[in-house]
Amino acid sequence: MGKDALYSNDKKGYLSYIFGFLIGAIVTAVFILIFALVMYLSGAAFKYAPVFATLSVAIGCFAAAFFTAKMQGSKGLLVGAVIGGIAFILITLVSLIVNSGGITLNTLFHFIIIMLSSLIGGIIGVNKGKSHKYI
Repeated sequence: MGKDALYSNDKKGYLSYIFGFLIGAIVTAVFILIFALVMYLSGAAFKYAPVFATLSVAIGCFAAAFFTAKMQGSKGLLVGAVIGGIAFILITLVSLIVNSGGITLNTLFHFIIIMLSSLIGGIIGVNKGKSHKYI
């Protein structure tokens, strides 16, 4: 990815990626709190915790890619790929440091879910910013 794709003097640039990651982290934290409350009130204990954690990260990546792509105004697939790739690498590194279980088939499923949600968020973010008048 070239410097032109990440940095420019108008609304584009590294700052939109930083704000996007901050928004993604906040959205992820909010959904983790909501799902923790749901698990607490329903008495589901830890049965659905991995599903809720993956869903929270996917929603956070969607929000981060949506916001960043809307700020960038173009290249939604590239923005989604960057957001999803960095988020996946960070989460995988933290999980390998905390729990040295290694990379499994479940890691591949997490990669697919995170990348798809961030790619879709990037595409929708670019297309939502433009008004389409056909007539």
